[in-house]
Amino acid sequence: MYSPLRIVLLSDNQAESGFVAEHGFALLIEMDHRRILFDCAKDACVLTANAAAAGVDLSGVDGLILSHGHYDHTGGIPCLLEAVPSLPVYCHPGVRQMRYSIRDASPKDISMPSGSRCALDHMPAENLHLVDGPLQLSENLLLSGPIPRQTEYEDTGGPFYLDTGALQADPLNDELVLLCRLEEGIVVCTGCSHSGIVNILHWTQKRFPGQNILAVIGGFHLCNASEERMRKTFDALRNLPVRQWIPCHCTGQAASAAFFREFPDKVCAGAAGRSWEF
Repeated sequence: MYSPLRIVLLSDNQAESGFVAEHGFALLIEMDHRRILFDCAKDACVLTANAAAAGVDLSGVDGLILSHGHYDHTGGIPCLLEAVPSLPVYCHPGVRQMRYSIRDASPKDISMPSGSRCALDHMPAENLHLVDGPLQLSENLLLSGPIPRQTEYEDTGGPFYLDTGALQADPLNDELVLLCRLEEGIVVCTGCSHSGIVNILHWTQKRFPGQNILAVIGGFHLCNASEERMRKTFDALRNLPVRQWIPCHCTGQAASAAFFREFPDKVCAGAAGRSWEF
């Protein structure tokens, strides 16, 4: 049985009047009588302020999904677990590993914050659900597990490493995507698309053959994309049955502008405080 879907963007690089912008990401998903947070922002204060401005009671959330283990998606974990000590958390087993962005031989720690990692370490073990394959959360909510990397032009989107010496590249295999199934088609929620947005949508089509994709919302991480990658990405996206694009967070200005050029009637820019109903 299908259920209505409501999505509220609670953390993003852009914000509506009365909301706070940050380099972070968080969605509230309401479907199948569930209220799930998909990521939880960079700053817990931003998450709580934007939730209050949107009329969202975070103590009523009954699940938290971590799309991957970067700091800008995991900052609100301690405050959420304090508000809801029994909160189920869904994440890949590798979400707590140390990771770095390295430019000009200067490493920057982009891991989950130590407070968030500590909160996960001390939460009840039965509430921490480690996801390494597709997981049905409810009748119409599916968590992807790691997305197969099949395109030759899509990389993780940045100089990401598991060490400070740039010896071990970070494949970001911990990334999870949430698929929301409605009678008319699928809504795809992605944190950063480190797996590649084309890979993600091809996997969605294989999982739900013949279904329309009603909307794709999230960060598409094309901010560092080469001209060749951008060209090949949009060549592929034109052939996909997507009705609405909602680029957010790490998509990048050039790529966001390209979405408006390529799909002028199908794009709605993301901003904290905006909401959608399907």
